[in-house]
Amino acid sequence: MNELAPPPRTNPLAIWSLILGIISFFCCGLFTGIPAVICGHMAHSRIKNSGGSEAGSGMAIAGLVIGYMGIFLTTIGILAAIAVPNFIAYRDKAICSQTESQAYSAAQAVSCYFSEPSKTEAPTIEELMNSDACSFTPSEKVTIEISGTVDNYVIIVYDNSGRCPMGSKYQISAPESLQDGWFQE
Repeated sequence: MNELAPPPRTNPLAIWSLILGIISFFCCGLFTGIPAVICGHMAHSRIKNSGGSEAGSGMAIAGLVIGYMGIFLTTIGILAAIAVPNFIAYRDKAICSQTESQAYSAAQAVSCYFSEPSKTEAPTIEELMNSDACSFTPSEKVTIEISGTVDNYVIIVYDNSGRCPMGSKYQISAPESLQDGWFQE
């Protein structure tokens, strides 16, 4: 009589690889993704060397693929969690630097404006922008106020974005004052 051979048994590591891979993809990332990959490689090797007595190669490969995807997604998430706050902090510092730069550019233009002896009152931004010798073009991201006279003037530059962590306005004056620098509004 012809007896049928028993069906090959499914390798338990292949099952574990698939289960751990699915868990790693949806919630546990590295904690179950790495074991899923290890179990998948071990199961695939054992199934290949079993001579047909074990099955589950597809499960082992699926566990490997999903485990690697879980590891990849978790790694990307960790890197993003580190990079995004640093990017935002540097962007905000750049906004502060731009505001300070606008203040110093305005101060240079005001000094140039006052180099003409007939001009003794603080200029308007329009006068600085239209001056042939002292051309100044303010950024759209700031608002500038200039007040005072040739001997004592104050330039206040407001950060319109509200993102500068050092304050919302930057002040410089001539002669220099202890009140110069960043302020909250």
